[in-house]
Amino acid sequence: MRFLRLLTAVMVSLSSAGSFALAPVIDAFDLVDRIDAQDVVVLDIRDQSSAFEAGHIPTARHIPYAAFRGPDNNPGEVLPIEQIAALLGAVGLRTTDAVVIVSDGIATTDFGAAARVYWTLKSVGFTTLSILNGGFRGYQKDGFEVTSGPHQVSKTELTLTFNPQWYANTAAVRAALDADAARIIDARPAAFYDGASWHEAAGRPGAITTAELISFERFFDPGTPLLKDLADIQGIVTDFAFDGTEVITYCNTGHLAATNWFVLSELAQLSDVKLYPESIVEWSNASAPMMNVPSPIQVAMLKTKGWLDRLMQPGDTPTVN
Repeated sequence: MRFLRLLTAVMVSLSSAGSFALAPVIDAFDLVDRIDAQDVVVLDIRDQSSAFEAGHIPTARHIPYAAFRGPDNNPGEVLPIEQIAALLGAVGLRTTDAVVIVSDGIATTDFGAAARVYWTLKSVGFTTLSILNGGFRGYQKDGFEVTSGPHQVSKTELTLTFNPQWYANTAAVRAALDADAARIIDARPAAFYDGASWHEAAGRPGAITTAELISFERFFDPGTPLLKDLADIQGIVTDFAFDGTEVITYCNTGHLAATNWFVLSELAQLSDVKLYPESIVEWSNASAPMMNVPSPIQVAMLKTKGWLDRLMQPGDTPTVN
């Protein structure tokens, strides 16, 4: 947590009189101070409404993460801007709000959900955003107040514009590959990059041609859902020698890759980092160039192995986004 307090202090010291800057990641102690000062809006993105009503951070508003997702055949697809406006307006959000995004905080993948929502809000005009490190479970563990029941708010009418500065679609990724103009970063676990595992909606296993593997898991303390110390994150980023070339990060459905985008863009402050939200699901179904694609026989063998693994260990094979 050391880097969170340092980063918060730096951001606050840079803020002007009558306003404040919010660090991209904060801890529960800083969040409580912000709530007491009525500086922030807390957005809880846990998927179960029943869990939110059973207990949540005081004043929090609730939009399930699933509401930000695309259809089953392309879960990472960016929602139409009118749908995003209706979603945010239903809980009374305004682009001038300072929003702290709170995930469940059980696993590292929960941070990816928060990062994807952060990316979405930033892309539609929100300028003051943060993610609660450790999520709701971390807040609970620290012993802070929890309230129950729904939180009533007045709706807002939003007119939003999507800023494509941090977005790469399939055509943009193809163009970058053709021109050798970007570093393509695969954020998935190695098994997906190597073609040994794949998302159920993917057209085929494998990785985007020329992609480098930087799994999102590298940025977390082992065995926890907490981001590493900022110095460690900077060390990882430095090891990959980013040189100002455009970076495009992807995964299966734009969920895990949102963590990489967040770390590189918001924490490491690289200047040209884009998320490919539709990721390998759309790419593979578009017959776009791929590497590490197993043969049909290998795919059949992998499917059989996966079936046997699930049979022997039911419930132990998570879906990776």
